[in-house]
Amino acid sequence: MRGTRSPGILLKFALAGLAAAVVPVAITTGTAEAATPVPISAPGTYASDPASTPAGSKHTRALGGAITVAAGQTHYLSSKLNLSGAEEVTEVSHLVYCRRPGQTTNVAQLVTGQNVLTGASTTLLTRGFVTAPTDSSLTCAVYAQFVNHHANVAGRVTVLSSSYLQDVYGAVSSVSQTFNGKTLVNSSLSANIVNYTAPAGATSVQAIGDLNITVCYGPDDNGLCVHSAGARMDGADSLVGTQLVANQLDQDGSVCHTTTNGALAGVYVTSTVHHFKINTWITDVPVLATCTSRNFVVYTRVTANAAHNSFVVEANNQSVGAAFAV
Repeated sequence: MRGTRSPGILLKFALAGLAAAVVPVAITTGTAEAATPVPISAPGTYASDPASTPAGSKHTRALGGAITVAAGQTHYLSSKLNLSGAEEVTEVSHLVYCRRPGQTTNVAQLVTGQNVLTGASTTLLTRGFVTAPTDSSLTCAVYAQFVNHHANVAGRVTVLSSSYLQDVYGAVSSVSQTFNGKTLVNSSLSANIVNYTAPAGATSVQAIGDLNITVCYGPDDNGLCVHSAGARMDGADSLVGTQLVANQLDQDGSVCHTTTNGALAGVYVTSTVHHFKINTWITDVPVLATCTSRNFVVYTRVTANAAHNSFVVEANNQSVGAAFAV
């Protein structure tokens, strides 16, 4: 699923002229401490809508796994959707919808859109922070849409019972979150830029940076992927580089210390996969007393290799960054 050349393998690379700033770097990685997951309540095999299905007629499947966010609180929600057995290449929209009790309007939503290849086993991770209004709790649950790449024939895809929704920490009192807008990447981008001040007493903070990317290919699509905008569209894939960066600042705004999730890492995304989600995180960003402020700028460093196609960072709550303390 990571590309035709090395499926499932992250390929590290560097691009000339795009070297990281020369500042002290501490590299930390890991997985977040997790609360008990809530399994989805409706696993099974679902029909996928043909590609010709109008947007308003696509089926939204309620998969369950409900979690309540109390009024006025902010919670870190994380959902894994495990899939197998797609009969056609299928675009999967993995959705976490949060609604007031008894209502159908979304107050908050977290979204992933990724193509699942025929017969492949795939896990999609959708996550972010949800804040309930002060006058009402929110009920959050997992939903999905399945649209295959056959124009007029419905396909099938199986949602596994291991899929779940998780309230990672309960109420979180200190967080800053941003959703990136839709952006064409021909060379490089600082995506999901988050400005965050660590609370008094915190000795470390955490960060996430997730991207939904779409490969540019074929003729101009009358959107961002156009030759006139510099988009490279004639190859078979994109080589997408990502690195999550957390800069602690001095009072004058200069960088005092940098923490990353590791070296710039690249993944090939083919025009067949086309839509792809990349998740990054750092679980232990130190808050250093030697820096003259507790302010941070967190972002996802994104690069496009010049020998491969351009790509688009998608909007609509699909590309998210956050910094927080628990």
